[in-house]
Amino acid sequence: MNLNNIKTLAFALLASGFMASCSESIDVAGVSEGQYQKPANRLAFLTDKYGLSNQDSLIFNEEGSTDFYVNVTDASANAQTYTIVYDATALNNYNMAHGTSFEALPEALVTIEGTATVAAGAQQSDAVKVSYKSADNLEKNGVYAIPLKVTGADAQTSQDKGEFVLFVRDITKMPNCHKDNGLQVISCMEVNDDNPLYNLCFTLENSGKYFFDQVILFSGNINYNSETQEVYNYNNENVSHLLEYKEKYLEPLQQKGMKVILGILGNHDRSAVTNLNDEACKHFAADLKAVCEAYDLDGIFFDDEYSSPGNYPGFVSYNNFARLAYECKMAMPDKLMEAYVYSGTSSCAQVNGIQPIDYAVHDYGGSYDVSSNYPGLDKKGMILNSMEFARGRYSNKSSFEKIKNNGYGGTMIFSLGPSKTRMTYMNYVAQAFYGENVIQTGTYAKDW
Repeated sequence: MNLNNIKTLAFALLASGFMASCSESIDVAGVSEGQYQKPANRLAFLTDKYGLSNQDSLIFNEEGSTDFYVNVTDASANAQTYTIVYDATALNNYNMAHGTSFEALPEALVTIEGTATVAAGAQQSDAVKVSYKSADNLEKNGVYAIPLKVTGADAQTSQDKGEFVLFVRDITKMPNCHKDNGLQVISCMEVNDDNPLYNLCFTLENSGKYFFDQVILFSGNINYNSETQEVYNYNNENVSHLLEYKEKYLEPLQQKGMKVILGILGNHDRSAVTNLNDEACKHFAADLKAVCEAYDLDGIFFDDEYSSPGNYPGFVSYNNFARLAYECKMAMPDKLMEAYVYSGTSSCAQVNGIQPIDYAVHDYGGSYDVSSNYPGLDKKGMILNSMEFARGRYSNKSSFEKIKNNGYGGTMIFSLGPSKTRMTYMNYVAQAFYGENVIQTGTYAKDW
């Protein structure tokens, strides 16, 4: 697989966190330890597996877990043993410092496994697993804090970072996203800018079901390796981070029924999703299958943009997208194959009597039936009147009523994010599709 190297210490400002029922927001800040001068004494401090110190926020359904590490500012000649413990004073200190009143997850629901041993000459311990679970008396969609502290060995505990507050949102009691009529609301999210977890902030007012049914990670790429003369899946550092830490960013969506789809887009070289020969289609399909299996993805979304095809050896001069989609469907019959009705993916012929595309997603405002473009595709697979929130390209309520009344499959919203949310138009969709409004609870910003 051709994923970028993951930055294991993702020290970045989390400008949002999520919001508790008491409307308190959590600002989770990660700070690079390299900014500080080396202290005179060895100090011990906590970080989680995402490289954050002081605090982090996670979502869980029924149960969850994450790893923590004890770090020391100066390596010791001998192995050092530390203990991570549940300590309510850490939360008290946090609430006092931030003027908040977050409630602790009861200690009986938290399990801490392992001892944090820092080997001789090392500066980070082996992992300590912190697990947590739901209970009947916990609030629906509630936010709770797990207060942690490091003790032991001969190092002085850092006053700033010897404590850690892990905020967890319990979505166990939340309904899934499946609505009775099967209409799909797809979020095609620009993950260079926004956090996929933001899709969990939107529910229907009466049923409580999640508004979005699919989340497309926009976008992975098709790339050409000039040395091996092969095409492969390339994912930039943002997509790679989400895949590497899928338990934080992707699994909560899937646990509530949302499909997580990897976008595949050209990347300014000779390879495109439309110009691979039949053998290259099989090769690339195998590469995409490996990615889907490794990261438990639910399908692929093809978009023919930003490629620079030409008269290159090994590539075809005609549109061979249907063959690529077919090879992917044959390799992954249980995964969704989706295409953007635009440029070279504006149509897809049947191959061996099979229409390999499950959902054809119209370009912004497109509303015509694509039966002639995608022969054999059921109307339920046609996604119409897509909107682009970042650039103000919207559709009216009557267009969504026509989607429902005429038996089409749903609609798509591109570029959803905290600064680009347009509740008026989301309500147009929800009112037309489900007879309800959408409500927003909390927010999530990019935190890596």
